[in-house]
Amino acid sequence: MRLHAIPHSTNVHRVRLALALKGLDDVEVVQHPAGDRSGVRAVSGQDLVPVLETDAGEVLTDSMPIVAWIDATWPDPHPLYPADERARREVQAFIDFFNFVWKVPPNAIDAADPGDPRIPGWREQLRAWPVGFDALLADRPFLLGDRVGAADVCAYPFLRFATSVDPDDDDLFHGILIDALSEAPPPRLTAWIDRMSRLSPALAGPIANL
Repeated sequence: MRLHAIPHSTNVHRVRLALALKGLDDVEVVQHPAGDRSGVRAVSGQDLVPVLETDAGEVLTDSMPIVAWIDATWPDPHPLYPADERARREVQAFIDFFNFVWKVPPNAIDAADPGDPRIPGWREQLRAWPVGFDALLADRPFLLGDRVGAADVCAYPFLRFATSVDPDDDDLFHGILIDALSEAPPPRLTAWIDRMSRLSPALAGPIANL
């Protein structure tokens, strides 16, 4: 398999984390310059990473659908999605919330002019939501259960910025996350970030090569 990436990509981090949890360490990673997506476009017809070329010649895009494909193709070890249909819908609902609700404010700030009057409101939304993630961890070690799953893979590459700073990462989007999340992160969320980092130490630090 071949994974197309750019440096410091949180969405690529999701896929690399899923691969690591499955023990799939023979995937070729092709790094593209962040400012030149022509190689990504040539492979997939669009500019976003990650892009996964499978051994069967398929070209997959979008991080969480790729994670779902990895889990379906290699259900063991460590299934990331539950077999129970109701539990699986709950996981997908969390992923949809994270992608289509939680990510709206940082993406909006990233795209806005610096003087946009909506920025303080978006920033406050981001600063309020860690309490909700902390509540999910009140009686369990991972976001939706006793084992790391797709919800954790979805959220960790973003929420890790509450406690982790890479001095070589000058990505504006990540700076927005650090600014909004790193001020007094809740204790259970902090412990979860540490727990996730220890699951795959190679992915815990700077993610320039993810």
